[in-house]
Parts: sequence; C-alpha cells; structure tokens
Amino acid sequence: MLTLFLTAMMPVLTGTAGCDRAASHAQTNLTPRTADVGGGTASTLRARIAPPHDETVETYRQSGAVNASAHALTEREWARVERAIAELPPLHRDVLERRLARLSFIDAPSSAGTALTRSYDGPDGGPLFDITLRADVLDTSLGEFLTAKESMLFTEDGSGYRVRFSAGDASALPYLLLHEATHVVDRTFGISTEMRPFSALWVDYRDLAAPHATGPMGVTVYRRGQPLPLAESPALYKALEASPFVSLYATASAGEDLAEVTAWSHLSRLHVPLTVEVLDAAGRAVVTVEPLKSPAVQARFAVADAVLARAAARPSRTSESAVR
Repeated sequence: MLTLFLTAMMPVLTGTAGCDRAASHAQTNLTPRTADVGGGTASTLRARIAPPHDETVETYRQSGAVNASAHALTEREWARVERAIAELPPLHRDVLERRLARLSFIDAPSSAGTALTRSYDGPDGGPLFDITLRADVLDTSLGEFLTAKESMLFTEDGSGYRVRFSAGDASALPYLLLHEATHVVDRTFGISTEMRPFSALWVDYRDLAAPHATGPMGVTVYRRGQPLPLAESPALYKALEASPFVSLYATASAGEDLAEVTAWSHLSRLHVPLTVEVLDAAGRAVVTVEPLKSPAVQARFAVADAVLARAAARPSRTSESAVR
C-alpha cells in the first residue's frame, strides 16, 4: 500500500507501488540501533538522499508545480540538511534510520504543498517512507515560511488586515523535517490512530470534537473549508489563543496535530519562539498570540512527550494500514 501526504494540500492521493532501489538501501537498516548525536546519524541518513520518486514528482505537478523537477543540493545545502538531521530528537533519528528509504528535495516553488511523505510496505511487512521537501525552504526563514503558508487561509477583502508570523532567526528546514519525521514515527507506531493521545479533541482521525468543530477554527482551508475574508482573521486567531492547539494547521487531522505538537515541543526546547500577529491597515497589532506560552499547549507538550516515550518502548507495527 502506498499513501501520499502533501503538507498544506488538502487532497490525499492513494495508490499502489513496489519498493525500488532507495527502499532496498533502507532494508539493510531495519535493525534497531541507538541514534548518534551529531554527525554519525546525519552521515547515515545522508546516504538516503536521492531524487524524488516519479509518483512524488507527479503529485507536486498536480498541486500546481507543472515544471517540478529534482533538486541537486549544493555543498552549503548539504551542510544545512545534515545539521537539521542532527538536531532531530533521538527517537526520530532512530526511526528514520530504520524506516526512511529516501529523503529528496524538489524544485517546485509554485506547488500548493511544501512537504510530502510517501509510505509503502517494506519487505518485513512494516512501512518504509520517502520524505520530499520543496528546495526553496532551504533558504527560507521559519517566520517567512509560516506567514506564506497561512496566507492560503484568507482572501483579500480591502480590510487592510494581514497575518504575520515570527520565529526568531530559525530556519524553516528543521521545522519541516521534524514535522515530516513525526509523521514517520506516528505511522510506524500507530500513535494517532491506535494510541490516540488527544482523543478528547478528535472524534476520529479527521473530525474535530466540540466546540472546535463548529467554531472559527473548524471552517478554515485546513478543515477543507473555503478561504476566509481577512476581516475575520482577528476572531480566528483569538479562537486559536483560547484553544489547546499550537497552530491552526494542527486542526487539519489528528496526525497533523501530533506532528505540530511534537515539532513545536522540541523547537521550544531549542529556544525557538513563535508569535502570530494580526496587523491592521496601519501596521498595528490588533491580535498577538504566543502559542508556546499557553498553559494548555504546554500541557499537551507533556502529553506528547509521554506518548512518544511509550511508543519508543513498544514494538513498531509489522504492517501498515492507510489512514482513511
């Protein structure tokens, strides 16, 4: 079974495919091992970097990047990628060593999505994964990336409002790699579908529980709604501030919620800040949200840490089922 998840792109494409040469390389690394802190793990995973699978390229093209093509990393970019790998939590590095078949970068700046995780059955019955990232994120700050990504939620209405994210001097690459690596951890251990750590917020994998399902956060593009007028942005981010969600993208599904909570929990320990502002026509902040300082969000960080520790102590699933 092959499943494709393209970050920030709502349709999920499914199909079937076999393992190829990159997957075969990963088959020799399925034995659990202790991940190194620093260059050892990064060098191991560097060997998995390869051009994206043809189906992955086609998915990006279908999302709007008609000229999508494989990106060849420069030496400066290699260094950035290895540093981002080395900064991953130990569990993530360990699972990637055992389950990542391919890490790819693609030139697709007009794509509606940024990152894609492709999963399929490995030779032992467990899942293997390809992670593909848009190459332009290698030179994009995290604040710029999040600002551009969140703009897809709104339509210009003449109100003068705009939404701005700030994340200090952090780069987008470590966040994106951590987010996608969490999907690999999640799918390997069945966390969001079987352990369901945040079941109070989710009726099932895709349906939010009350009151979030019917409030402002329940009708965004991330929830398969239509773009909202920018005049509604103050109310939307006030709703986020009053909620236990670390981001609006976390409301897309239980899996995205886990990926966002896990990513921001780790980044907060690395002292990466996060501020969301809604600015009026004069540039004044009418709403300011700092999700990482929210007690409700911090409580969920602790839950995520605990559930990941439990997952690390249990065997990974021997077979992978597609999330519906």
